[in-house]
Amino acid sequence: MSIVWIYMLANIIVDLLVLVGMLTGINTAILGLTILSWGNSVGDAIASMSISKKGFGEMAVTGCVAGPVFNLMLGLGLITVKSNLLLDDGIEFSRQDEAGMLTLSIILASILILSALSWLTVSNRFKMVDWHAKTLIVLYAAVIALIAFLSV
Repeated sequence: MSIVWIYMLANIIVDLLVLVGMLTGINTAILGLTILSWGNSVGDAIASMSISKKGFGEMAVTGCVAGPVFNLMLGLGLITVKSNLLLDDGIEFSRQDEAGMLTLSIILASILILSALSWLTVSNRFKMVDWHAKTLIVLYAAVIALIAFLSV
């Protein structure tokens, strides 16, 4: 029964975001990229902060990486398999995004991943200091702003 409740609440949240997008004229991709993803990550962020304050920094960093990877691999994988089994032609994606947008997304994601990995491994012997976090937040804001600017 709890799966039914989660399913219904998830549909309501998505429908509300689509309604907000229709009322404000904001692209639904931008709403999903910001509001939905932020709301989905608040619980993980609070848990990671409390774990790191108790002295388990490695566990907090692992949770930051493992949670989204689990969601992508299992959640997206199960939905994709289900949709492909139910549809005759498989999942059909809109072709409105040009190849340049895909290239840009890959480049920006690579920059973020490489910057995070290089700072955490090279500097301070796997200890994250405040300027690491501030720089990553600025990089995140720049990437979100660039994607929002290009998708309008």
